[in-house]
Parts: sequence; structure tokens; C-alpha cells
Amino acid sequence: MWLVKNLLFAIISIVIAILTLIFKPVNIKGKPINLLMKLWCNITLLIYGVKVNVYGRENIKDGSGKVYISNHSSYLDIFVLLAKVPDNVRIIYKKELNKIPLFGCAMLAAEFVPINRENIREAMQALDKAAQKIRKGISFVIFPEGTRSPDGTVQDFKRGMFVLTEKAQVQIIPISLSNTFNLMGHDSLRIISGTVNLVIGEPLQPKKDKAFLNEVRELVIKNIKPV
Repeated sequence: MWLVKNLLFAIISIVIAILTLIFKPVNIKGKPINLLMKLWCNITLLIYGVKVNVYGRENIKDGSGKVYISNHSSYLDIFVLLAKVPDNVRIIYKKELNKIPLFGCAMLAAEFVPINRENIREAMQALDKAAQKIRKGISFVIFPEGTRSPDGTVQDFKRGMFVLTEKAQVQIIPISLSNTFNLMGHDSLRIISGTVNLVIGEPLQPKKDKAFLNEVRELVIKNIKPV
């Protein structure tokens, strides 16, 4: 059964990647490809038997570009967020993923933004690109912990991840995910069937101080809704 699920995932991933490249010329404001991304991620969740409960949809009030801040403990987080956040959402990803045949090109065509964390100048240029896309109506999810939590708990937030909100001049919307770590562990590529809760918090006006980082982190932790 596991092999069948993986085969289905591989097939749908290849099909969506090809369609993404085909639709790139008509990707007006990113909306056609956004539908493809949601289709891909929702089918993936269906294949692996992951149900997602979404709370706080009313906190997304218009179609303008936004920055979502989420806790991060699993690769599964990305599929859940892209599938279930009711917005035109993308992510900033490690530049090394561009080396994956077909999928690297598809991610660029889908207006995801690659970042080189080892080069500050290139990283700033990547955030500038993301900010430009936000002003055009595309939203981004960022993970201020910097990487996946090794044990599922919310790690310290890094200020560098908030540079994007300063460049784009937009509010922050906090997101709290629960149970993704249990369904797909830190170093695991295996997804277990189960339920995830996704809580969308109220928009926040960003501030340039460490206290605000802790405030947002505590809010993300507070909003985590156990399964």
C-alpha cells in the first residue's frame, strides 16, 4: 500500500509540474497556477489520508498579498499550508532544490522564490523578488524558526525572516499547525494517516524589535489546537 501511495504521488507530481510549465504564459497574478498548487497538495493529502481542520478563515479579509508566519516541524507542513490556506500562497525555498529535474523549473514557473542562505546579498535579492510578488497580490508563507523543529516544539524565531515584511510593507498573519510532526517526523519521508489542525490568527502590524518576535512566537504557540 505504501508503494502504491508513493507511486500515485509521483505521478500526480509529474503531471502538475508539466501543467505548471504549460500554464506559465497565462499565469495572470499567479491565480491559474495557484489552483494547480492547491490541486496537487489536496490530492497529496488525500492519497496519504491526511485530514485538515481549518480555523480562522475570517482573518483573511481581502485578496492582497500577505506574509504568513508558521511554526515548522515537518515537510508535511508545506502541503498542508499550500492546500488549505484560502489565499494565493507560495513559499520561499532552498535554492538547492532548483537542481531537481523538472520540479526546479516548475517551482520557478509557479513563482516560488529560491533563496541562498549562505550568501547574504543573494538572500536579500530573493526577498526583494518575494516583496515584489506580494505587491502584485501573491502571498508568502515563511518559517521564522529557520528550519524544521527537531522535536515538534516551536523553536526560537529568527529576526531575519521578518525582513520580508519590512520590504513588502504588509501585515503578518500568524499560523499555528498541530500534529504534523506526529504524522511525518523530522527526518522521515513517510506520512502517516491522521488529522492536522491549522489555525489562522488575526493580522499583526510588524515591529522592529526582539520583543515582537517573542510576542508572535507566543501567539503561534497559544493558537496551537491539539488534535
